[in-house]
Amino acid sequence: MDWSTLIRDEVKPLVAYAPGLRGSDVRERSGVDEIAKLSSNENPYGPFPAAATAMWAVLGHLNRYPDGSSRALLGKLGGHLDVPEERLVLANGSNELLRILAEAVLAPGDEAVFAAPSFVVYPMVTQLVGATKVAVPLDADAAHDLDALARAVTARTKVVFLCNPNNPTGTIFAREAFERFLERTPESVLIVLDEAYFEYVTDPEHVNGLDYLDDERVVVLRTFSKMYSLAGARCGYGVMAAPLVEAVNKVRDPFNVNMVAQAGAYYSLDDPDEVVRRRAENAAERERLYAALDSLADGSVGRAGSGVASGDDSSGSGAAADGSAGRISYVPSQTNFVWVRVPDAQNVYEELISRGVIVRSFGGEALRIGIGLPAENDRLIAALRAVVSGD
Repeated sequence: MDWSTLIRDEVKPLVAYAPGLRGSDVRERSGVDEIAKLSSNENPYGPFPAAATAMWAVLGHLNRYPDGSSRALLGKLGGHLDVPEERLVLANGSNELLRILAEAVLAPGDEAVFAAPSFVVYPMVTQLVGATKVAVPLDADAAHDLDALARAVTARTKVVFLCNPNNPTGTIFAREAFERFLERTPESVLIVLDEAYFEYVTDPEHVNGLDYLDDERVVVLRTFSKMYSLAGARCGYGVMAAPLVEAVNKVRDPFNVNMVAQAGAYYSLDDPDEVVRRRAENAAERERLYAALDSLADGSVGRAGSGVASGDDSSGSGAAADGSAGRISYVPSQTNFVWVRVPDAQNVYEELISRGVIVRSFGGEALRIGIGLPAENDRLIAALRAVVSGD
């Protein structure tokens, strides 16, 4: 078999997504029993109680296919968002929707514009369909430079992917900047707002993509994986113009949202107070991590505002270039993770692994550190102090 001719040229240079280490892997490597897994931006709390009960209840029915139209969940979600059902589509996580949108919209010769570093899937799905990747560096505050993104749009641009809040830096762009971007972007360009971490945001100036649905260019993607703690079940959704929903439904796999995920997502929507509580808990623990970072290295740690890598980095990585060598710095976040610039980040990553703490290394001088349970954050902070002090 000549695999070089069988495999599509667009697929050959792709790098498969590398999931973070499992707790069992680190337990074997470190010899530490209690592992703090803070690498995958997961919600450390379990599914909402009503959702967990509903998911258990359907296990005895898994010999049947799920409702391929997800009719009950679509109706519930439409009422929750105050959005017509015909503008909603469900998928196996919002991640799948990114691929489906690329397959439905992009063709060889088209361009897709996105920030860098940002979510690794944007360049992957663009390349998969043979379109051209256009990466635009983040600004000095590690946030989307919407003016630069608008300038990058050409007559060949079909899609702009905007991750808000951004993964991996946790930053947002505000309404005024977004509205200016809309004014400068042609009506022929699809604007995909990836709002996977929307429920964590506390900044009152943040963009709510649902406020812009009168503009049919705007697509809003969200997920039940993060705030609603259903990462293991996989359920995401998109809000978009009805003709695009029709196209997406032609491309998506049948029964792509399983029965357990549908049940969990449906009942997760019944507890808005729990969303408020978890948002506040996350914000409090995030501030506690900031305070610990501020206290390290005799005050040489501070909130960062510059030095993000530029260019098309399909790994999503970024590195500090702001003259802060020897210092630890971080970017204030609106998510359940914090972007921390650390000299020799890979070595720090390995040192944390040896202490039973899993974070995500992005190469250069950057780590992405998730917000865990208070006890997990205690373990992280103690491990960071030990690494910085050389203990």
